[in-house]
Amino acid sequence: MRRLFFALLLVLACATGAKPESIVAVDSIEEAEFAYDRGDYTRAARLFSPLAEQGVASAQFYLGVMHETGRGVRQDYRAALTWFRKAAAQGYAGPQNNLGLMYERGRGVRKDVVRALMWYHVAVAMLNGDEGKAAVTRRDHLTSQMTAPQIEQAQELARRCQQSQFKTCD
Repeated sequence: MRRLFFALLLVLACATGAKPESIVAVDSIEEAEFAYDRGDYTRAARLFSPLAEQGVASAQFYLGVMHETGRGVRQDYRAALTWFRKAAAQGYAGPQNNLGLMYERGRGVRKDVVRALMWYHVAVAMLNGDEGKAAVTRRDHLTSQMTAPQIEQAQELARRCQQSQFKTCD
């Protein structure tokens, strides 16, 4: 069934002018996600790495999570931060939220509650469902511990970040 799906996808891609390598990327990301879901983190890291290097935001996010937790790779907060930043710059809300947490806790970066709140604001604007509710909770909790000038600064940074389409956020 899977081969039929990819054959159909390949035919559709060729008919629309898409390049076959984009089909391979779809197949590879799916394979990497299956490995991750099965707990085969070493294989997942091997599969995600070239995709992340090619700029696939979801692969960058997964690698960030893997480096943050030490699953399949050596735990390395700075590497996690790098991958989260690359994915966040593409407008991907999950890593934006993770960046907020890393800045809030000082993981791989100097603790910076203003920058953390900025990332939470950016992520909250894009997340929904349970992830959105969790991000709102984190944002509101952090806000309750900050001064009005800090909050205003974070909101201004978030506005600039969003207006630049995530190019001037960090």
